[in-house]
Amino acid sequence: MHSPVTGPSTWRWVADELAARGHRVAVPAIPPAATALGWAAFVGAVGALSAGIDNPVLVGHSGAGPLLPRIGARIKARALIFVDADIPPEDGETTLVPGEFLEVLRGLASGGFLPPWSDWFGPDSFQELIPDEQARRIVSAELPALPLSYFEARVPVPIGWTSTRSGYILLSEAYAEQASKAEASSWPVARLPGAHLDIVTRPAEIADAILSIAADLSVAGQSGAGERAAGEQVSKEPVAGLQVAAGSVAGGSVAAQQVAGRQAAEEPAAGQQVAAGSVANKQAAGKQAAERVRRGRIGRRGRRTP
Repeated sequence: MHSPVTGPSTWRWVADELAARGHRVAVPAIPPAATALGWAAFVGAVGALSAGIDNPVLVGHSGAGPLLPRIGARIKARALIFVDADIPPEDGETTLVPGEFLEVLRGLASGGFLPPWSDWFGPDSFQELIPDEQARRIVSAELPALPLSYFEARVPVPIGWTSTRSGYILLSEAYAEQASKAEASSWPVARLPGAHLDIVTRPAEIADAILSIAADLSVAGQSGAGERAAGEQVSKEPVAGLQVAAGSVAGGSVAAQQVAGRQAAEEPAAGQQVAAGSVANKQAAGKQAAERVRRGRIGRRGRRTP
């Protein structure tokens, strides 16, 4: 699942990698018009485009993180994998960006709309995240210009969502606290130090991590000797035939986008216009939050381990 501020092609290369290994990959490509209606429309569009997917592992990047429990409940996902994303609280509400960064977005907005995400942090940041010109052009072509109101919403967290088996993949240091939060909850965590859009630049490594965590979650959900034997087989061939709700091989058909547009508002939009407060990291002060986004989410690559 791509972030609402990007398009499905951010996952294109990982999806191709998984498909080349024999796994089934669902590609929900959400029309920007649906996203512009708010988080509820985004979730509804995912549900419409994911009809018929049976018992998937749902993988979400960045801004999809706060919505992952709602999407997972909607499509009956058997497991969730957060990739460089904020983890919602166990109950109550979450926001779509840290409250302090919302003030930064308000400064960027013109006429109630934000520029594409690639323009939020200066002309060089996007090139640093995606050095390859062709890949950068593909991703850039799908970046929507969303209304500021999208980020001013609060999202009710589904009751009991943490009972769904979950894992975490860390890419950039900006989300190190979220990875630690996942570890504290005994989730399997893969740490791949690098940059926020390494789902574009390091698809094989990200695919490896998805399959490894999916295998861990499958084994964790089994009990009894017979099921343990099945778990051993899963370890050898992690998710053969598994439908991974991940990235984009194509932008989706016009018909599929029309279906999404008709059904986008199906998810109730209660609380959609409530002003946002702090998100998962309530300890971050305003200056620290802005720096977190500037340094980590938009281009600091960090050190890589072998």
